[in-house]
Amino acid sequence: MIAEVLRRIEAPGHFFVEFGVETGVEGNCVRLAAEGWSGLFIEADDTAFAGLQQRYAANTQVTTAHARVLPETVELIFHEHGVPAEPDVLSIDVDGNDFWIWQALASFRPRLLIIEYNASLGPDRVLAQPYLPDFRWDGSDFFGASIAALRALGAEKGYVNVHNESVGVNAFFVRSDLAGDLTPAEPVPTPRPSYGPTGEGHPPDPLKRPYVNPWEATGAGH
Repeated sequence: MIAEVLRRIEAPGHFFVEFGVETGVEGNCVRLAAEGWSGLFIEADDTAFAGLQQRYAANTQVTTAHARVLPETVELIFHEHGVPAEPDVLSIDVDGNDFWIWQALASFRPRLLIIEYNASLGPDRVLAQPYLPDFRWDGSDFFGASIAALRALGAEKGYVNVHNESVGVNAFFVRSDLAGDLTPAEPVPTPRPSYGPTGEGHPPDPLKRPYVNPWEATGAGH
């Protein structure tokens, strides 16, 4: 899917950014790195970062950064590592504050943005977990944001949702000025979660923590 989207919208800079990539064994931009793209991989976990750093030590085109990406730090990290204003691909997967990080991103406008969504929240409700700076995902279904919340945020930022993975994990957003024939006539399907040990998504949150409407939570309208 990534290759097809890039074929249609083009990737003039051949530059990616991905965070939440763990050791780099798998990820949305791993193949791009193998194909000679320049890019930045960011990982917060100490052990995972050590593996990531070792994996790309000999690749002069790829930078690895040991950092925790938060809404208040994301642009600083990008500036520090020379990310262009229009990276071709940005992949966000932090199992938690994904919505808030994308919302905070203002100086950078990737051509293709891939972001994990919480398919267990259904396709219609505008919900996100509250912004929690110290949040650590516990393996339950309490994380991230609904596809409806991400679509609303994308519309504000000038992006269109062109595809969602069949297993209910990644959502693909393309800048509206580039989308062309990728722009769907109707909202693209939003599959139910079909991953995890049971094949039905992550287990229910034992704490039953509440989600919020992001715009009501921040006092902004949409």
